[in-house]
Amino acid sequence: MIEETAIVIDINAQQVLLETQRKSACQTCSVKSGCGTSTLAKVVGKRSSQFVVDNFLNVQVGDKVIVAIDESALVQGSLLIYLFPLVCMMLVGVLSEYLFANEAVTILSVVFGFVVSMVGVRFIMTTSGLKKSVQPHLVRRV
Repeated sequence: MIEETAIVIDINAQQVLLETQRKSACQTCSVKSGCGTSTLAKVVGKRSSQFVVDNFLNVQVGDKVIVAIDESALVQGSLLIYLFPLVCMMLVGVLSEYLFANEAVTILSVVFGFVVSMVGVRFIMTTSGLKKSVQPHLVRRV
């Protein structure tokens, strides 16, 4: 489980709105003084993320809580969202280039392959239990 601390900022019926502070790994890195990523993180600053989860712990506004996401579901969701469209685009592009040998047709086919793969991702996410499993859930109060 990947865990993160969050603060309850609003309560609506059976759900709560949580806010987390995005963290950078730069604070613990030994080469942060000579790294461009560390400099960029300082310029951009800390940002917060807000999201809604079910309130089965009966938390109140201002409470600090631990939220978690299952690691395997996160990996599966990431592969589905990032790798599946890429593979579809490449397969459609190679097939189109082989069949038509026309650059314009290949480009249009790749765009079509991307759109179809995104529709496929949406269908898979809604019909499988993956959408629910990649959503964070409350673990405990801090």
